[in-house]
Amino acid sequence: MKRILSKGLCLVLALMLCVTLSCPAFAAGEEKTTVRFGLLPYTDWMPWMMADELGMFDEVGIDLEVTVFADDITCAEALAAGDIDIACGNSGSGPLVFSRFPNVRAVSCTCGFVGFAIMVRPESLVSNGGDIKLYTDFYDEYIAAGMSEEEAKVQATADACAQLKGRTMVMDRGTGSVLPLNAALKAANLKPEDINYMDISDVEGALAFLEGTGDFELGGFPQVNSLSEKGCSKLVSAVELGGQAVCLSVEMATTDYIENNMDTLAKMRQVWFKAIDGIYGEDSTYIEKLAEVTSAYTGSTYTVEDMLNVANNIDPWPNMEQTPAYFFESGAPWDFVEIYGGSLNAWINTQKQVDEGAVDLTVQLDTLKQVHEAAVQLG
Repeated sequence: MKRILSKGLCLVLALMLCVTLSCPAFAAGEEKTTVRFGLLPYTDWMPWMMADELGMFDEVGIDLEVTVFADDITCAEALAAGDIDIACGNSGSGPLVFSRFPNVRAVSCTCGFVGFAIMVRPESLVSNGGDIKLYTDFYDEYIAAGMSEEEAKVQATADACAQLKGRTMVMDRGTGSVLPLNAALKAANLKPEDINYMDISDVEGALAFLEGTGDFELGGFPQVNSLSEKGCSKLVSAVELGGQAVCLSVEMATTDYIENNMDTLAKMRQVWFKAIDGIYGEDSTYIEKLAEVTSAYTGSTYTVEDMLNVANNIDPWPNMEQTPAYFFESGAPWDFVEIYGGSLNAWINTQKQVDEGAVDLTVQLDTLKQVHEAAVQLG
């Protein structure tokens, strides 16, 4: 920016014009558009809250009314009932939502979340007199025995997950945690009924687990972080479980809202991408504010260093130009249809709560592309 300004007033004026075009002007005195936003309090969606705190929605004439929901299904139910306009959701529960509420569509993708892990208490480990071995224990043994790295990864994942059989998992099965659960079951050739479950929301579940409830805990990055600080270890993480354990985070709206408010959805995407550009830019204001709001909404303490780790390794957020290559195009690392398709298959054949043919993912993909294109055209 300093180099641009040093070249004179003409370039300054040009820059101002570009900013005006990329962020549609909202004249003082105009009536704002209220958007009732259903938030899930996880790192995936915290750039929305950062943008709100920094006044980015005011710039495009949107008044964001935020309601926090404890789980995905409750948030989706509020959306379908007309209590909110936009709901956060993910590929773990998405197929179930689409089957229950046929008028709900995914309107935008935020990221692929890879921060899940199955946690175990320290006293349960073999090294501490217990009977549980970690993925890393198995992996090191197989490497020492001469097995190739790839074979060791597969076998270590299978053996670590096999220890789940007959034990109790503390988790919220109404969230994206169902994806790493399904991946763990598949790795060990287990069925859902081979495990016992304590269905508790993430924050309360982590606390209950620390107090002795259950044998394992499965939650997101805040829970992994807090439990690790208390001496717990990762039995196996989403990284070892592979692509099927990745949870795709999205926003959803009803068909009626989309039809009547495409311009508002496009402005919302403009705000989102401006927030993402700020997070990955050189101005530390954005990442500092992100750490602040994330701490407030998740109930955990996040430093700037923590948020940099989230932004780069846990919730990498694609910008406007990167979004199609990440979610829509052939070979995309977080291909919407592929990830949702794997989850849909589990809901049909494993969970048996969705009927074959009840969900058309191509319709969902078409809506995603339509909203993204509207945002591109706006900018």
